[in-house]
Amino acid sequence: MHRIKVWLFNVILMLGLTGLAACSVEDAYETPPTEQQQQEQQQQDQQIQKTANLTIRIVDSVNNPIANATVDVSGNKATTNDNGQALFPELKLGNYTVVVEGIGYTSSIEITRIIESTQEHTVALTRQSSQQATLMFGGDTMFGRRFMDPNLTTMTNNVPNVSDALINEASAASSSTAIAQYIKPLFRIADFSSVNLESPVLSNPTSVHPTKEFSFFSLPATLESLKDIGIDYVALGNNHVYDYLAPGLTDTLKYVNEAGFLHSGAGNNATQAYQPLSTQVNGVSVGLVSATSITGNANPINYIAEVDKGGAADLTNDEQLNDALTEAAANHDFSIVQMHGGDEYSFSPTRYITNRFEFASRRAADLAIAHHPHVAQGFGVYGSTPAILGLGNLIFDQNRLETLLGVAVSVNIDGNAADKIQYAKAYPIYIEDYQPRLVSGFLSHYLSRRLAEFSDDNVTVIPKSGYAHVTFQGAQVAPVALTKTVTIQAGTQVVDLRNYAPSDAFLAQVTSSTATTAQFTLGRDIMVFGDFEDWDNDDDFGETLRWNHDDDDAMPCITGAYRHQQGMCLTRTQFDNTPLKLPFRQTIRTMPVTPAESVADAYHELTLFGYAKGDNAGTVNAEIAITTAEDGFEFSSSRIPLFEAASYDWTPFTHHFELPDDSQVLGPENLPARGVNLTFTHAPPNEGEATLNLDELALISWQKPLTLTQLQWSSSKMHGLDFLRVNTDEPITLTLSFRRF
Repeated sequence: MHRIKVWLFNVILMLGLTGLAACSVEDAYETPPTEQQQQEQQQQDQQIQKTANLTIRIVDSVNNPIANATVDVSGNKATTNDNGQALFPELKLGNYTVVVEGIGYTSSIEITRIIESTQEHTVALTRQSSQQATLMFGGDTMFGRRFMDPNLTTMTNNVPNVSDALINEASAASSSTAIAQYIKPLFRIADFSSVNLESPVLSNPTSVHPTKEFSFFSLPATLESLKDIGIDYVALGNNHVYDYLAPGLTDTLKYVNEAGFLHSGAGNNATQAYQPLSTQVNGVSVGLVSATSITGNANPINYIAEVDKGGAADLTNDEQLNDALTEAAANHDFSIVQMHGGDEYSFSPTRYITNRFEFASRRAADLAIAHHPHVAQGFGVYGSTPAILGLGNLIFDQNRLETLLGVAVSVNIDGNAADKIQYAKAYPIYIEDYQPRLVSGFLSHYLSRRLAEFSDDNVTVIPKSGYAHVTFQGAQVAPVALTKTVTIQAGTQVVDLRNYAPSDAFLAQVTSSTATTAQFTLGRDIMVFGDFEDWDNDDDFGETLRWNHDDDDAMPCITGAYRHQQGMCLTRTQFDNTPLKLPFRQTIRTMPVTPAESVADAYHELTLFGYAKGDNAGTVNAEIAITTAEDGFEFSSSRIPLFEAASYDWTPFTHHFELPDDSQVLGPENLPARGVNLTFTHAPPNEGEATLNLDELALISWQKPLTLTQLQWSSSKMHGLDFLRVNTDEPITLTLSFRRF
């Protein structure tokens, strides 16, 4: 919880008693808490004391209650009664991890938010036969670089020793275990769990790759973290396993084996690297192949295994990949290939990775999985092979905004069924200061809808409570329709679709009451964290770490919420000399055009949007700097006036702007404009106390033009586009239809 510091009037009288004339000096003083800050403190104190009674109801697929199921709510355990209910009294407000296990059922995990005094949450379990198993897959994982030194961009032949780093050599096991604690329940409930271990494992770095731009290593003790959360297998077929050449690979294989992990994808020669891993999961034989398309052939020393050289399995070698995939499919009930490749920071697979998915399908792979872009992508089906198009990060140290949301996917398989994959569950992973967490509410739904948008049309993704239910055989649940009618005034107007439907719904139809020449465009919020809400399952409730609010006059506040639980309150008084600044911590990078051949093209049209409320508020501005995606070269900076000094109720604001044309470039690499740095400022009032409330902020990227045919546009495809821009010469009335499952 956020506490307000106590302001004091300090007038200190200094008396000279040494025979000199006495003089008094008055220190600069700080103002006491404003009335709004006192009210907010009362609200915060009351919230700390509040508790809730939670009832968890466990049912089967036809809503029959399940008795004697074990329910764990963030460490609080109970057993369901004959009505399928488990009671949890006097829980503090916050986000809770709910784990449910029942004999004969697949274990379930959900995230629920408790903010009311009495709440009920229902969990539906699915029957699991003895021939079925749950496989869990996490994305890019390592414990080096910024975990060990926040200032590093690459690692060398030294072991960092930074006392306040997240991981240091003396406490690597306990520190790394703490980092993964909030995702532990997710991986522990699976029958088999896997991650892409994108790092050599060694204790004495001596052989860093001489020409590679970014090299990693993780200390051997950090593998304790993966053991603790229940990882069984690590994929090693990636572009970092050979970062410390042959000595580093030897150490990696040694420490991975000693830790008891199964693995494939790397070896001391190509035969070892391509060898499928064979294992049994609930009586189902599973074969796993791992390989990378990032060969490093442009370097004097590449990253891939050869006849007499170690490294990763080469995804681009058709002959050897064919042999590995054919062997895995022929000798196992269920075969899996993990492919490391594609464009970094892309939202859909490249043409080449799509080619590899198709290649795997023709070799009868039962599941294909991709990683490397560090961004969660969607789901697909190639031939008869279901595919996870991109997992993104699981435990990683990147600061880029778009890499903070990854996905872990559980797959329920039946080796004897015609459709071997019964269903999957996609769990959004939010990485906050390098530590992964599960999430609920809007943040979970935001990613789930984006995954659905960039999935194949024959894949159904349904947002749920902290996860999305995924089927690869088309829609199996009829959607529910919601309808709203709005009147749009002449001009360029932004319709905030979040005001008209819950966050698990999407706009499916726009109907105009009359013929119109208006232009319509759907837009996506690429800021993501402008709601000032805390959706993750850690032990703190109310944190907003994507915003720099170190000053006590800028704080998340219950009294300043436009929607949900809290907004951001910025207070000034007439005695303050400067505006209060509220910067967004990350550069917001515009999204590449998706799907596309590469990430070279990007969306340029943007709108800053949000809601503000002022009580004797001072002038409000937005400071916008347009930069390159890398290296921070600045094209322009501007101060945008949003509100004059005044009092006003909740009022939306907009500022439309475009990134410079791609012909304008900066830096030695000729980089185009791709980033936005954003700061809000609140000036002191002329007199008295001033409060500014901000909430539901967004940086909208305009991405999808709509065409009304016979007064109507419609689409059954779920998407993550939450804003509608309307350019019209005259007022029009629109009927907006939403769908949810």
